[in-house]
Amino acid sequence: MPGHKFGPYEIAFSREDAARYSAAVGGDGSPDYGGMMPPMAVVAAGLSRLIADLGLGAGTVHAGQEVQFRRAVSVGERITAHGELKSNSIRGDARFATVATEFRDAAGHAVANASSTVIVQA
Repeated sequence: MPGHKFGPYEIAFSREDAARYSAAVGGDGSPDYGGMMPPMAVVAAGLSRLIADLGLGAGTVHAGQEVQFRRAVSVGERITAHGELKSNSIRGDARFATVATEFRDAAGHAVANASSTVIVQA
């Protein structure tokens, strides 16, 4: 039901987590972010927790992503993600769901906002 809230999800990454993410998505060509997280790793962590909370798993397709970053996230920094279901519709045999997620730091300042669309067999 649109308007349903998810989270909060606590997210923190070690240097090893950052390296594994970079290797998984970019291999040897991944940039070195130094002491900062690969930007999309933060969003991916929040979205994966939300997808698990929705009970979605195998067969879920990540169909779209829009992100606005306010600042970089340091390795080891704790971030809190809050999600809200924005739309949920069935078209043919597929369910399309769009979730807005807000990422905040320990002081409550916005780090990023994301809108994610997933498709699941209805």
